[in-house]
Amino acid sequence: MKFKNKNCDEIHVEINGQRIDVNSLQEGSVTLERYKNIRANSDGFEALYPKLNDEALIHVAKNHLKNILLKRKPVTYEESLAACIAPELIKRLELK
Repeated sequence: MKFKNKNCDEIHVEINGQRIDVNSLQEGSVTLERYKNIRANSDGFEALYPKLNDEALIHVAKNHLKNILLKRKPVTYEESLAACIAPELIKRLELK
């Protein structure tokens, strides 16, 4: 999924209280331990997701899924993705 590029002024990310340029981070380089010390705005987190390693990305995905309330059996693509497909992808990634 491709999102529109955000203006750098909108992105705010801090690690241990120090503001960082997300573009300077290597893809897959941010560990779960480091991620837990990050503070960011919504645009900052969006820019940060590609920079997470597998463990951190799985943690984030599980957290997002816990916060999606599904009151019925999935009937839309979005509900099916949240209730069925994403959990299966996470399970397979964890087995690697």
